Amino acid sequence: MFPEGEAPMLPFSGRSFTPPTVPLADFQRLTRVPILIFYGDNIPEQPSTNPGQEQWRVFREVARLWRDTVNHHGGDVTLVDLPAVGIRGNTHFPMSDLNTGDVANEMARGLSQKKLD
Repeated sequence: MFPEGEAPMLPFSGRSFTPPTVPLADFQRLTRVPILIFYGDNIPEQPSTNPGQEQWRVFREVARLWRDTVNHHGGDVTLVDLPAVGIRGNTHFPMSDLNTGDVANEMARGLSQKKLD
């Protein structure tokens, strides 16, 4: 969710998608706690004709914009693209894939950076 008046409109499979919004005071609750978001691989950067890939492309783009919006309002959101840190082979359930140790180590690193360990 985004603050009212700040939700992006993104193209999605020939139509547009706008995430839900809430009053700014409600949104600002998200700025009170550090947040880590993880995304696996096989998500395209450009629009795809594959509906599943297109959905995840848009979800990740919304997550990037949401991170930027929360951080703009004083929050602390980190979005980790696992392939960008050298962890590959993950689905949308990274803790149930075959490389759970690698994913857990990356999560622990992120928690440590935010002084939450």
